[in-house]
Amino acid sequence: MSLTEQSSQLPWHGIHHIALATADLDATIRFYRDVLGMSTSDIVPSSEGRGRHCLIFAKQNDDNVWGFHFFERQIEKTTLGASDIHPQSLVPHVALRLPDGVAADALRERLNNAQVSITEIPELGSFVFFDNNHLCLEITWPKEENAS
Repeated sequence: MSLTEQSSQLPWHGIHHIALATADLDATIRFYRDVLGMSTSDIVPSSEGRGRHCLIFAKQNDDNVWGFHFFERQIEKTTLGASDIHPQSLVPHVALRLPDGVAADALRERLNNAQVSITEIPELGSFVFFDNNHLCLEITWPKEENAS
């Protein structure tokens, strides 16, 4: 590695948060908290042109990783559904990592109970689904631990 390459690299530690819009912050909190089992911050009231917003924590007890920062805004909804996802297509999405196939199976069950449609992508050892905002979420886990 050249000196130029070394000096241009930074010690990244992953994604801190992803800022996203939601038309219904309360429904978003319910989806991420009740269906996906993530924790949430208190709702910050609307001020200075910013809609109400809150943080959704993808990893508990980690000050360095927040997850999602949802802002309430009027947004257009798409008609794209999980059955429209194919491994060859590129759909903007956020990939979330689980530790193993057991956790993936538990999430599948939670999504099924919440009547959320999922699409398996066996080539990648993952599956995808859409949240209440029609944001595509991909779930991955270590390949040797793929759930059935």
